[in-house]
Amino acid sequence: MRHYKKGEYRDQFVIAYIADLSDYEDVVKWSIRFSNLLQKGLILLHISDPVYTDISTTEAEKKLKEINDQISLPYTHTYAAVKGKTKDIIHNTGDLLNGVMIVSKVLNKKHSSTNTLSKTKNPLIINNILSNFYTSRLAYFIFADKYKDTDFKEVVLSMNGLKEAKEKILWASYFGRFAKSRINIFYHRYRDEFLQKQLNLNIGFSRRMFRNFDIETLNVHCMRKNALVDVQAMEYAEKESRSICIFQTTSNKSFIDFFQGLSERKVLQTMKHVPVLFLNHRDDIFVMCE
Repeated sequence: MRHYKKGEYRDQFVIAYIADLSDYEDVVKWSIRFSNLLQKGLILLHISDPVYTDISTTEAEKKLKEINDQISLPYTHTYAAVKGKTKDIIHNTGDLLNGVMIVSKVLNKKHSSTNTLSKTKNPLIINNILSNFYTSRLAYFIFADKYKDTDFKEVVLSMNGLKEAKEKILWASYFGRFAKSRINIFYHRYRDEFLQKQLNLNIGFSRRMFRNFDIETLNVHCMRKNALVDVQAMEYAEKESRSICIFQTTSNKSFIDFFQGLSERKVLQTMKHVPVLFLNHRDDIFVMCE
């Protein structure tokens, strides 16, 4: 792997996380779609983590090369097989591979385990996806259904009163700018005056951002007060056959949250056909576009 000097230009990449080397087609198709959309390179990544697999990096590289040789892209595309702990490697993909986003499949209740990965120690089940991706500094795109070519016509942006909403808005603007998407701003009103004020500020910021790029928007006000906004947004997206949802993940996660209370867990349990782009909370905002 090449080492870059400080200040040296580096190509940016979409990372295709291929956990199962016998079931990779949809991950690769989605990754190619994003590579073309964002005009970035593509890296096929397999992690030889002994917790999940006994496949060596040498074996993985042979298969990744075979897959890579079949890809046709106008941008750089290559592969990497890395041995180590899945969570640590995914956390470091931004620096190690100069990634801008990670693409992964998830196995929810309607899917059975694949042939080469065990049912309980499968990195693609919901619990392990959340556990391994929760420290990622990159956006991570998760899908459950078979790949279906999309023009990203309708993007659902879940809006709340958190300060981190700006990064979600920034990512939504990429779809508006590069795919001419209409952004469905999905929100609910707060009883708390301060939270409502923060929501109004975030919505105002999003409108200014989208108006600046001539991005069409649609406001969707959810009415159920006791249900999580992100879960309602997911239900809305499934019902209305939207293209993708963009969510911010839970901050200050506890061990219990991973098994009971995470909103993203409930989103993944609700998800059927509409994929999700998750953004972890960060102290800095990662600006992909120059």
